[in-house]
Amino acid sequence: MGTDNCVMVIKDEFGRILTTHEVESENGDDAGKFLQKLKDAGIIIISFFSDYSESYVGAAGEVFPDAKFQADHFHTAKNIWKHLKKCLPEYRRKLKTDGQEMQDKEMPKIASELWKLRRTLLKKPSYLSEEEREKIKAPEKRDSGFVSEFRSVISRIVNISDHSNTEIQAEVKLRNLKNQIERLENGYLNKTVKFFSDHRNEAMQYLRKKGLAKYTRSSNSESGMRVLRRRPKNCGRRLLNGCIKGGTHPKFQ
Repeated sequence: MGTDNCVMVIKDEFGRILTTHEVESENGDDAGKFLQKLKDAGIIIISFFSDYSESYVGAAGEVFPDAKFQADHFHTAKNIWKHLKKCLPEYRRKLKTDGQEMQDKEMPKIASELWKLRRTLLKKPSYLSEEEREKIKAPEKRDSGFVSEFRSVISRIVNISDHSNTEIQAEVKLRNLKNQIERLENGYLNKTVKFFSDHRNEAMQYLRKKGLAKYTRSSNSESGMRVLRRRPKNCGRRLLNGCIKGGTHPKFQ
């Protein structure tokens, strides 16, 4: 769309863009007025997709209370990985402190290796090259077990997001993830699973409502627009993507 403003995109159930609404900054009142105009025109919003913007989500829910909210996959992953990124520095500090107290010269060396591999350790398993897998094995063998557990946690998170076909599957996987993280006693890992637990309804709505899955990675999501627009780093933007059911299509007559 070539803009850094806040944009609302309204599509029909077939994914065709019907209209857009653009403002300079996030404004729930403005969004509510626009959605009310659509409602007055006989358009019914059946589902909407956004980041975790309270004003936009609140506006959509107020005008169309029966619409289902599906959180944009990019923002769910972004919030989870934000906490994962802080896990490694916390563990590195622990290694250094324990190494000094125990006079163990090996621990600071492992901490140094983890710093060099920090980006690799945060990658999804499917994104790792064979060379990267081999590099990870070295600190895994010398470490007390945290590195392999950390990589296992990432695999479990990816499995919940990418390979859950039913809500029950997702719930069981989330429960197993919680149990594993509790054993590791890492504050940021606890925040990771807490975010997942607090927002699982929004993140996993597509498992309850047929047809929503195709929108979890929509090209109109923030992740897609980031590539298309090549916008400046740290530039703020909000997007609400709505799917409508109209009264003029033969299917609804």
